[in-house]
Amino acid sequence: MSITFSNRSLLAVMLCLPLFLLTACSHVPVATMVKLANFDILKTNPAGLRVAVRYPASISIPEGGARMMLTVKDKKTGKLVMEEKLAFVRVSSKAERAELSAELQEGRRIAIYRLPDDKIPAFKAFQTYLLTMDKAERDKIEGNMEVAVDGCLAFEHWPARILVSTYLKADELGGYIPLLRDVNLEEQMADGKNGVDGSLPRCTDARAATEG
Repeated sequence: MSITFSNRSLLAVMLCLPLFLLTACSHVPVATMVKLANFDILKTNPAGLRVAVRYPASISIPEGGARMMLTVKDKKTGKLVMEEKLAFVRVSSKAERAELSAELQEGRRIAIYRLPDDKIPAFKAFQTYLLTMDKAERDKIEGNMEVAVDGCLAFEHWPARILVSTYLKADELGGYIPLLRDVNLEEQMADGKNGVDGSLPRCTDARAATEG
């Protein structure tokens, strides 16, 4: 698993799925890695998937700013074999927000996202496409699920630190588990990591007004 950033993007969490197994990296909490052993993105119920982001109040996430991209590429050539781009919708359920109440902190917000009902068939088609391959075919490809959330800077001055945490929920996980905790977005940008070539844009009044 890796985290990537791009210009105008608050964060993107990428889950790599070689041979149908979710891989994990050193920056993922050990307890999370143990729980992820029960999670298979190709067999999970997409209706039960949730992605949550904890971020500073200095950042605004506009309506429609979250999305998922599913890709399959040829390992040898890097050629794109299949791609699905799915928009997320924000979850406003008080019951679901209560599940993350222990993660709330002063000066931070938490946004929860899910796939809309009309996008569930596309996700299932992605699962079916890979699950019906034989082993020889699977060994030649690699799949990725990337979740990206756009954000903009709501305050006039750039804060000293922009710490972002991400969480995943699936039926087989029994609730939300932390994927990354307090990743410093400013350091990522300053180091020029992950293809960053700019900073977060400042919010227009319209963009800031959509923040929930």
